[in-house]
Formats: sequence, C-alpha cells, structure tokens
Amino acid sequence: MAFELNVADCERIQKDLNEFLDLSEAQATLLCDRGGSILFSEGEFQEDAIDLICALVAGSFAATKELALALGEDEFSAIFHQGKNNSIFISAIGEEVLLLSIFSENTNAGLVKMYAKTACRKMQGLFAEIGDRSHVEAEDVTASFVIKKENLFE
Repeated sequence: MAFELNVADCERIQKDLNEFLDLSEAQATLLCDRGGSILFSEGEFQEDAIDLICALVAGSFAATKELALALGEDEFSAIFHQGKNNSIFISAIGEEVLLLSIFSENTNAGLVKMYAKTACRKMQGLFAEIGDRSHVEAEDVTASFVIKKENLFE
C-alpha cells in the first residue's frame, strides 16, 4: 500500500528532523521506509552512500525483528551500531518508517537515543494520520509512501 505525503506533512517532518538534529547533536538523520527507500534526509552525510545505507539499515532492522521474535518479543524498537569514528542509531516509527541517526564519536550516544525517542513519538502520530487517509496508487508497487509530484514548496 502507498500513502501520500502532502506539503504540510513534509514541512512538519522536516521541522521535526531539524529539531532532532539540533537537540541530539547528530551529524545526520534520515527517514526511510522498511523497504529501504529514502523519504527524507537532513544534515551532513556522504551523498553517494545514502541509498546503500538505507537499504542495509532496512535489512538489518528486518533481521533484528526475526531475532526479537525468536526471543519472544514482537520487535526491538531500536538498534544501535557503534563504530570507532561513527555510529548509527535506528528507531522504528510505527509499522512503515525507520529513523536513522548518524553521529560521530564526539556526540553522546545517550543524547541521540533520548531525542530519537522523542522525535519518533512526535512523528508516529503524523504517520498514523497519514495511514488513516485513503491509499493511493504508486507507480512503483513496492513504494510505501508517495510524495506528490507537483512543486510542493511554492
């Protein structure tokens, strides 16, 4: 199923993502659907690697969901991957969307986790509203969300 994002949705999401970046001190944040398609991105990141990162994050989250089921949980709502220089924190927003937070060793992971939880709660309400709207036909049958093709920001 596909859901349509309108101008007000996009503006609200961008505001929430930028607020999250400011508060958490993360380098970048992205929203992708559970298929790995990028919905939104804010902050500083390697542009050429972002498609790959979103696809791998979606796969990692799907694998972790199966791990949770094996342990008797429905799902783990968040995943944290810590590297020497960079880390990523992934949070679920409802059934369809993932919030990715990319940050360096100079950023406090606890701060990112705390503000990610707040941002997810805020956006979960919006995505629930979007899910309650009528579904649209997407050109790509694997798409979860569709952004109107008209110029949204006029």
